[in-house]
Amino acid sequence: MKNISKILSITLLVGFISCKKDKKTVLPELTPSTVTYGKLNIEFENVIDTMGLQFGTNYINQNADTFKVSLLQYYISNIVVTNTDNTQFVEPNSYHLIDHSVPLSSVVGLINVPQASYKSISFVLGVDSARNVSGAQTGDLNQANGMYWPWTGYIMFKLEGTSLKVPANSNHAFAYHIGGYGGTLKAQRSFTFNFTTTTANVSTSVTPEIHLQTNVLEVFKTPTVIDLGTTYDVTSVNNRSKTIADNYSDMIRFKHVHND
Repeated sequence: MKNISKILSITLLVGFISCKKDKKTVLPELTPSTVTYGKLNIEFENVIDTMGLQFGTNYINQNADTFKVSLLQYYISNIVVTNTDNTQFVEPNSYHLIDHSVPLSSVVGLINVPQASYKSISFVLGVDSARNVSGAQTGDLNQANGMYWPWTGYIMFKLEGTSLKVPANSNHAFAYHIGGYGGTLKAQRSFTFNFTTTTANVSTSVTPEIHLQTNVLEVFKTPTVIDLGTTYDVTSVNNRSKTIADNYSDMIRFKHVHND
């Protein structure tokens, strides 16, 4: 009887092991991703009111000062677009130097944007505090671009030109180099635009363009009217640089969206 019990036990054990070996793990069926991606362009058109900015052309500001522009540069960063279901695309490593002397720099191209209809855009004029204290950078943040002060970080905005209103001992030249990344004197300014009656419809076959205008005249007015005879050298972080930054806080405006 003992031998028979042993034989039965061994037979059952072998059968159990065989069943375990034959049993297969069934993995859940994976659903393929249905997300597709496209591109989205943002154009910054530099203007004087509604006319395209031209270097060397005479313009008149709010204080009735005649002036010419010879240089315009500014940083656009932290771009976020929101689609109609309120989800957002946040551009990674989002830092762009707009330089009026380099026409291609006026178009910022976003890639790997999920296909959707986007209803608004937000961004910052300037460079955030984290990048200001992150040491040497590359690309548009390269210090060799001339938009960096070792003692206080990135210059967010530069405007240079001439005016007979500026004293002759300064060669009639004015320069606004606006920096400062923290505290009450910080120079970054945030912008948000809702497209209201249209959307930017990103797809694999359509690259929409969000068209914005940067009105340089706003630098000289609202909330403070600038007199070029007295305010012509603003090249450090102080109350005067904050005044210029407050003025350019409404410098950029939304114009329209192209979907073709």
